[in-house]
Amino acid sequence: MLYFVLFRNKKEKKYKMFSNTIFSDEKEAEHFGKSSMSRQQEHKVVEYNKENYNKYWGNDKENNK
Repeated sequence: MLYFVLFRNKKEKKYKMFSNTIFSDEKEAEHFGKSSMSRQQEHKVVEYNKENYNKYWGNDKENNK
């Protein structure tokens, strides 16, 4: 499986793309997320699939929940 990392400020509800980097290892993606975020941010690692691609990388901003 492939993974990518999303970030959001703790005060916001929606996650956003931080980087277009794709990871083949979930632990590597998790490490990237932890080491790249600031104290005011949270991150999550999601699987790179069609649903998540459309939700977070697609041009339709209404789908970014």
